[in-house]
Amino acid sequence: MTDEQGPSGDLTSRWWPAGPVDDARPPARKGPGQSPEGWSVPTLAARLRVTPELIRIVLGCLWIFDAALQFQPAMFGRGLVTGMILPSAQGQPLPIAWSITTLGHFVLPDAGVWNLLIATLQLGVGLGLLFRRSARLALSVMLPWCVAVWWLGEGFGMLFTGRASPLTGAPGGVLLYAVIGLLIWPSTRRDPGDGERRLGVGSSAAAQGPFGARAALGAWSGLWTLTAVLWLLPANRAAGAVGDQIAGAATGQPAWYAHFLLSLSHHVGTAGAPIAWVMAMLAVVVAVGPLLSSRPGGFLALGSLAALAMWVCGMGLGNVLTGMGTDPQTGPLVVLLAVALAPAAVPARATDGTPLVAMLRWNRAATWGMASVAGAALLLSATYPVAGLASQAARAPDGGVEVASSSSRGAMAGMAGMGAAPVQRGRSSTGQTTNGGYPGGSRTKGMGGAGMAGMAGLGVETPHWHYTGPPLPKAETQLLSTVTSETDVGHKVQTPDCTTPPTATQVLGAVQYVQQTTAAVAKYRDLSAAVAAGYVPITDTAYPVVHYVKIDYLTQKYVMDPNHVQSLVYAFTPYGPVLVAAMYLMPSAAEKGPMPYGCLVQWHAHTNLCMSSTTHEYVGFSPCPSGTFNYPTPVMTHVWQVPVAGGPLALDPSDLQVVQAAIEAQLDGQAPTTPGQGKVIGAASAPAHGAL
Repeated sequence: MTDEQGPSGDLTSRWWPAGPVDDARPPARKGPGQSPEGWSVPTLAARLRVTPELIRIVLGCLWIFDAALQFQPAMFGRGLVTGMILPSAQGQPLPIAWSITTLGHFVLPDAGVWNLLIATLQLGVGLGLLFRRSARLALSVMLPWCVAVWWLGEGFGMLFTGRASPLTGAPGGVLLYAVIGLLIWPSTRRDPGDGERRLGVGSSAAAQGPFGARAALGAWSGLWTLTAVLWLLPANRAAGAVGDQIAGAATGQPAWYAHFLLSLSHHVGTAGAPIAWVMAMLAVVVAVGPLLSSRPGGFLALGSLAALAMWVCGMGLGNVLTGMGTDPQTGPLVVLLAVALAPAAVPARATDGTPLVAMLRWNRAATWGMASVAGAALLLSATYPVAGLASQAARAPDGGVEVASSSSRGAMAGMAGMGAAPVQRGRSSTGQTTNGGYPGGSRTKGMGGAGMAGMAGLGVETPHWHYTGPPLPKAETQLLSTVTSETDVGHKVQTPDCTTPPTATQVLGAVQYVQQTTAAVAKYRDLSAAVAAGYVPITDTAYPVVHYVKIDYLTQKYVMDPNHVQSLVYAFTPYGPVLVAAMYLMPSAAEKGPMPYGCLVQWHAHTNLCMSSTTHEYVGFSPCPSGTFNYPTPVMTHVWQVPVAGGPLALDPSDLQVVQAAIEAQLDGQAPTTPGQGKVIGAASAPAHGAL
């Protein structure tokens, strides 16, 4: 073997000394069969020439991709604010919530203009990162922008709410943009820093930045330690929490992907705590491993695989397939961070020059102090009781109104856009006491003992809902009651025995769902605005309750999307039409509706309705007369905009109660009045109409 060969006869290109990587001549070999001290091995990262410039270019491409997502048509509407900015204020400490809501209300009137500016800025940052001359300027703009978005757009990754979950993207992708940008900041650094060696992470692209290998290791270990802490939060250890988060990612996804997520959620079931513990222990291993070994490639690969798994199963690929994603979320960014930390050369033995030993030599007090803080955070998160969180009441961010306990049976009438006071009233116009707001009975048949108004309405069931407005004509009252009874014959609930109490995560998610939907459909309080937007009647317009549908929204990508509500329901009172409900419809009768909030949001269909062969409106009930045909509906679910007895998520109140609630909303100033557009139905003019 010549002196140009390594200890096993390999060429010099395979073995490198422990000194600087540009020192190409290896030391002399020790005795036969011994692993020489100081030898180092080039890695895949070296062969692929992973440099800070390469990481910077990939980061720039991600920013350009984000800009493309921001240029999507849906981003130029009010949904940018109502669906993304304002929800980040939920559950936040008061100063954070105030700052987010203040920004949201400032942006809301000109959301499209602001979105154009945001998208243009992101495009500029991305293009700037692609070129060496503009990289420093692009990074200078990127870093404060990341801080602003992480604060005002992501609510600090929801870290201060107690509900942040790595499975859904915490601590936030925009934070990782900033971390990676700092690590690869253009630097003239070429020689190892004090106490650093060009091996392991010290030979990585991230270590060539101004902060060196210690900062790179700190970023990786800190991220995964925080991930472990978040996994052990009570909200993520609760039974069913993991399954709920997976199911929630299915909203708006293509059919094949939504089916995968919902099936996975079903298999996970209530095994929240075991999964949280396993993922937390995995995160600890990924965090600590690179500190205990100077050959961290395996730990970086394990962290990348775990991040991608959470990206696919919990983050919905960053919602990029739904038309509502603004960035790819944390999964790809964790992989990019791992690539930035991938060493170009490693020692022949993993125990040579471990980073932990170097850190102890650097500053023993600081090293043990950071370890103690991390251990205390893990211990506190792991030992905080789940029941302690479950007993706390959640509050709506806009008014501080108590909305739920985690048992989900508390009053929920204070949701955004719906006052609780009108729910409990005086005496019905018919003089009849009603049960759950349904004339003649509670409509709980087939529900396994769980009343529709109670379980599906977040527990806001008032056994004796009363109406105190002006009396309706007897003929109209009779018509509304009769149609409701006929409709009930074909009423088919997707989950008739759904009685499982929702988790705290489900309750809080349902609150956000109601608030987002209510904010999104507020622009349609005037019926003419809905008609101008393309909503057409699908039920007989001569009946007091009319359903309008926007056919373009009947696609899988808009399932339960507040910015693309498939149907709007209006009640026509003597004072004009009232938007009484936003209604989500599945694209076809063959598809089941997702249930990300457990029993709180249930779906139902109608099987006995007849559709006109000419107008394609529902006009009666089976058996269908000539000129009509039986056409079962897809499953649907409502978000009520008037105070029906079952609350905003009541399954299907009677048409009589819906009209009465609409009148009360008008009298209370919660709904507009439109003189000249009202209607009073008499028995002679009443159509045979199927209510939805």
